[in-house]
Amino acid sequence: MSEIIWTDVGRDTARLLSRYIQIDTTNPPGNERKSADFLEGFLSSRSVQSTIYTPAPGRANLLAKLEGDGSERPIMLLHHMDVVPANTERWAEEPFSGTLAYGHVMGRGAIDDKGLGVMQLMAFGLLKDSGVTLKRDVLMLAVSDEELGGKCGAQWMVKNHWPDIQCEFVWDEGGTGTLGIMGDRPVFAVSVAEKRGMIVQLMAKGAGGHGSFSANSPLNRMVSALNRLKSSQWPVQFGEVTKSFLRNVSETQSFPSSWLVRNASMPPFRSFMVKKLASIPVINAMLRDTVTVTSVQSGAGMNVAPDSASARLDVRLLPTTEKSEFLRKLKSVLGDDSILIESAEPPPKIGSSAMDSEFYEALARVIYRRVPQSIVTPIQTPTGTDSRFFRQKGSQAYGLLPAVLAQADLDTIHGVDERISIANLELGTRIIYETLLELCA
Repeated sequence: MSEIIWTDVGRDTARLLSRYIQIDTTNPPGNERKSADFLEGFLSSRSVQSTIYTPAPGRANLLAKLEGDGSERPIMLLHHMDVVPANTERWAEEPFSGTLAYGHVMGRGAIDDKGLGVMQLMAFGLLKDSGVTLKRDVLMLAVSDEELGGKCGAQWMVKNHWPDIQCEFVWDEGGTGTLGIMGDRPVFAVSVAEKRGMIVQLMAKGAGGHGSFSANSPLNRMVSALNRLKSSQWPVQFGEVTKSFLRNVSETQSFPSSWLVRNASMPPFRSFMVKKLASIPVINAMLRDTVTVTSVQSGAGMNVAPDSASARLDVRLLPTTEKSEFLRKLKSVLGDDSILIESAEPPPKIGSSAMDSEFYEALARVIYRRVPQSIVTPIQTPTGTDSRFFRQKGSQAYGLLPAVLAQADLDTIHGVDERISIANLELGTRIIYETLLELCA
């Protein structure tokens, strides 16, 4: 294989991502089959065979494999093909145009998760072209339905085709590199654990009436309860992953801040440091269970007090929180026994992936080599990913988009004008490729 010209790889990856974004896989309904066909075409051009699985009409999951000699267990590159909806009116460019401009690729999925997908795809192709003998199989799995829980995607594959995809390590989404959020050094946060999502429904019922005198209507009671919920604080828990994260990112701070961050869980400083750390939303979400009101429904007439009101809560539980314990606390916070609480079952408790595994250490070495002065740290992500299905089966799953993003970039995820730079696509592809060489060659 000739020498790799990484600037060319970056441009090729950007063009590939632009085409990938142009395939609208908004979920619902998903319609990921067109994306699977697109990926299959790219792999075929590199003489790599792939298999497409069809869990439901229009839905698809794609699996490709580079065979090793079997002396080590497989590693998997995992990403999801579906994306969340985009409000076209608010975007500077059409969300599914895949516009290449100002050194960036723009469009829904540029970061979450098609950007990671094309980095993995290009690295997978480069590894194939290198001709190196592999000591383990390298799998690439592109799945449907992650944004709505994975029932047609990773969960379905694990349930129905585990022998095809069982592996020692999984490289998924979940963390990323950032700059300017925690000090002035790049911080690569590698997800080794995640919170558990749970949907909770609240319902208030009672007598409605004329809007001029129904002060105690179900809607008013619901609003009062939600106000109490909004002003509440959930207990803080410093798990081992979070403690490790704080120790590592303390290196971005000068003394005495560095010492305080490193020892934030110690009783003499805990109360003060929790207030400081909780001012950063992503860290606040790492420290405690969180509850977000995502919808409230009630009423039809302008002057009619409705006889019912409902609210939906997006709950994210820390790995150690018991559902029953949380619901008791929620009932107490709402302060109204007449409000009914119904909840779905959260995912089962799962331990974190090892913070000293062969994968984690190889990834860290490559990052330090490619991004000098950076910090690599484990993180417990506040969001849910497909990694949980693999951790349940005993695989060591890690989440990282190997790019360096500013806060302005992060704000576009599930938001407006989602984008990723060509420089980051080049960097990410190189980090994935070189990590695969360390682990597989």
